[in-house]
Amino acid sequence: MNNKFTLIACLSAVLGLTACGSDSDSFKPPTTGPEVGVIHGPFTTGTVQARTFAYFDVDTLSIVELTEEQAATDTSWDIAFKGTGVFLNTNDSDNDKAPVSLYFTGNNSEFFDAEGNAVVDTFINATADGELDDFVAVTSADIPANEEFLTDDTKGILDDFYNYNATTHQVTAADEHYYIVNSDTTLTKYRITTLTQAGYGMSDFTISFANQLSGATEFDTITTELMVDAATECSSNDEIYVDFDVNGIVTSTDAWDIKIPCLDDNTGADFTLTLADDATAIQDFTNNYDGIPVESISYYGFKTDQYTVLAFKNHAWYKYSLEGNHKIWSQYGVYLVKNANGVFKLQITSYYDTDGNSGNYSFRVEAL
Repeated sequence: MNNKFTLIACLSAVLGLTACGSDSDSFKPPTTGPEVGVIHGPFTTGTVQARTFAYFDVDTLSIVELTEEQAATDTSWDIAFKGTGVFLNTNDSDNDKAPVSLYFTGNNSEFFDAEGNAVVDTFINATADGELDDFVAVTSADIPANEEFLTDDTKGILDDFYNYNATTHQVTAADEHYYIVNSDTTLTKYRITTLTQAGYGMSDFTISFANQLSGATEFDTITTELMVDAATECSSNDEIYVDFDVNGIVTSTDAWDIKIPCLDDNTGADFTLTLADDATAIQDFTNNYDGIPVESISYYGFKTDQYTVLAFKNHAWYKYSLEGNHKIWSQYGVYLVKNANGVFKLQITSYYDTDGNSGNYSFRVEAL
């Protein structure tokens, strides 16, 4: 007998001071509705050769058809998938649900050992059905304080070249922070060794660097010191351009590597370093690299001037190649996704379609 009608019948019997039949003895109110744990997808992110974004709206539980250019300003989507990356919408608007933020509930600790290594058998044997209870168990009681949620954070790859003292409000060079720039077939390792603060900007600074020219395997053992008189340069310019190949300051029409904007009043330089559009860089804050093998550059994580640190990267939803077969295995972690309309729980259940093609996401998502 349907539970709903059984309950009505029992209530009627009680009100009529009559006994309810045997169905009532075993009746238990349902703890989950028929839609609990529904898996959405698979939603494709294209082939390995040409990955694309799949944009999803957690309110309507539907894909939002957008080009990448449209999605850069659109606020109707909440989360996006591309390859193994999961992105949050951080586009600003007064009347929408962005920026979207994320919190990991920390479930499935048994997927990792005490040292934080993946327990291979646990990953491999886990199934969507077997991990449903973990998803159901997360309720509104698990929603943390707002400050516990993370957003995708956009950063500059050349940031953190200075130290700021919050007590004295003074700025000094972070001369222990090295950067490696890949530009115009030359690799350059540099750091800011001196910096003089002038009000809200810099009156002068020194760039110490060494090049690894095309064909070389290590950076030059002799470094070059480029002292920049920012006060003078900015007195007649809006930006300062530096080319490591010629070891000097150049103009905007030259093949520059980094630039430094001047203050609006042209009295000095702003505390900002910007990488050229066609250049990439990495941070070597531990001073590990004496050289970069050119053939291996793609494995070093070189980034463009502005890059995004994904909230999902702090608590990755998957492990890769546990059996040496380049497969993606889900941890079935339960995440909380927050927008202006509420908080939703999310569990990624698969990265493959029924034919085994990668880049095809299936997941559970429900409002709390």
